Amino acid sequence: MRARKIPANSVARALAKVGDRWSLLILGSAFQGAKRFDDWQRGIGISSNILTNRLNHLVRIGCLERVPGGGSRSAGYRLTSMGADLYPVALMFWRFDRQWSTNRALKSATLTHGVCGCGMTPVLVCARCREPLHARDVRYEPGPGAALERMPPPKVSRRSLVTLDGAQGPGLFGDSIDYFGDRWTQLVIASAFLGLRRFSDIQERWKIAPNILADRLKLLVDQGMLERRAYQANPERFEYRLTPKGMDIYPILLALMRWGDRWLATKAGAPLILHHRGCGRRLDPLAVCDHCGGVLDRHDVELRPGTPPAAAQAARGTGRRVRRVP
Repeated sequence: MRARKIPANSVARALAKVGDRWSLLILGSAFQGAKRFDDWQRGIGISSNILTNRLNHLVRIGCLERVPGGGSRSAGYRLTSMGADLYPVALMFWRFDRQWSTNRALKSATLTHGVCGCGMTPVLVCARCREPLHARDVRYEPGPGAALERMPPPKVSRRSLVTLDGAQGPGLFGDSIDYFGDRWTQLVIASAFLGLRRFSDIQERWKIAPNILADRLKLLVDQGMLERRAYQANPERFEYRLTPKGMDIYPILLALMRWGDRWLATKAGAPLILHHRGCGRRLDPLAVCDHCGGVLDRHDVELRPGTPPAAAQAARGTGRRVRRVP
């Protein structure tokens, strides 16, 4: 059977590597200090066989490496540079859940930036001008790595739910993991930002089976991220447009693209080149503290239950330029 090919895309590549729910949850716990098998079992309530499978996978692709045990201590794992570089992706997931989740525990969790000591919400900005990034402010063009490539086979053909009931304490990935931790769903969302709104156009770009595409579109409409609009009366046909909630997924996709460009690009280079309209320069997304503007390092950020200080909350939502740390 002839292999299906799709346009090269760094988001698609990233999702093929780490786009399943359990891999994302394991990485999220690693960013919070999980290093041993028991840490993940207690932290996210994952079964032994699934955890073993995903840890082996993350080691195989280069996001984790095994660390020998010493004395009575069992062997553990640590993040590689490749794995640690997914931290901005985790922060953008947390940001989205903080804004849109109906889970009270998620909405009351706080990220504290150790550099400025303030509760904060991470924001993705242009590294050149430090303006917060919005889809309307970014243009793209084919990059040197633009080509057709073989579509990786999906790990599963059906969506499966992940319950976080067994998790202990807040995590960087919340209940949105149920509909984001699936690469088909994220590719359908990415299509909307590429200007693809009709069923046939989305299907043609990603070579998604009709039943899978119909399921993901229904999910995204039900979750309030896409709205279905009729564009033809006879026969009746529909297109799918992003809602404000759907638009707010953009920082997640940008963070995934940045990681895919850095770690998964071919020798030719990135498939897409992005430019920030605000400053006119090539876009390099950067995750920063919305209070002090400092670049966020996982060693300087603490996640804990509670609400952010009123002063930090009041500074948010203004769309203002993020202050640069001297």
